Amino acid sequence: MVDTTTGTTVAAMRSIYYHSLAALALSCWDFLMTFGDEVHYIWPMKKRHTFKWLYIFHRYFLLTTQIAFQIALPLLPAMSSPTSHDCRVLLLVMTILAECANFALEFILAFRVFALFGRRPWVSRLLGCLILAEIGCCMPAILSGFKSFATGILYQLSPDVNIQTAFTIVVHSTLTSLTVAKRISIVGAGVIERNVISQFTRDGTVTYLMVTATSAMRDLQPINLFFWALTVYSICGSRLILGMARIQDHMGALPEDENVLLTTYIDVCLSEDLD
Repeated sequence: MVDTTTGTTVAAMRSIYYHSLAALALSCWDFLMTFGDEVHYIWPMKKRHTFKWLYIFHRYFLLTTQIAFQIALPLLPAMSSPTSHDCRVLLLVMTILAECANFALEFILAFRVFALFGRRPWVSRLLGCLILAEIGCCMPAILSGFKSFATGILYQLSPDVNIQTAFTIVVHSTLTSLTVAKRISIVGAGVIERNVISQFTRDGTVTYLMVTATSAMRDLQPINLFFWALTVYSICGSRLILGMARIQDHMGALPEDENVLLTTYIDVCLSEDLD
């Protein structure tokens, strides 16, 4: 019985190493594929640009986090048996990192929808309430009981996590639905308007599918899901910002005193055809 449990644990640990390495490799590949666009569109932005810092968070902070975990994972089996407090701290850190990445991604998507609907107050209120409800559901998932074993990195999470996951899907579904609804409503619009909203619809749908697919991977160990979630959030967040920056570049540089990326240009291109 002990040998069987030990063998299962060893197999699970090996699976964690493989998943973490595969997720890191995908993040590095995407970094290399988009580095040229990053240099062209992101580097010239002024330091005060919110979206420049969001890009740095999604691209570099999340990538650095994955590298740090990759370095730390081989060291964990050599550690003495962790206490319940150590296990809870590790789980808390992973949860906070994943949720921060998710909320940053939702902010980018919400900003796009807010701009597409002409910065109408009801859009900001609706999306704000949904995201706040999701944050509220996240807290029980963090604080609820759990079981851990094998140096504290193998977990059995509470069913409360399913509630928070459902809210995440609801938020992303709402963001995608609003974008698609806007796309359907622009029949007869100008070329610029159709191109912008079509790009937003395409990028938002791809992001939605990737986030949904990640949330559906319930059979994975939570730490494996953590690695793949960071990769998905890193890729989607970075590419969404690059996509918006390309639109800005096609319409000309921002004014020197402009502190918010894109909103003005979306308003312009949705109100008149520039071609």
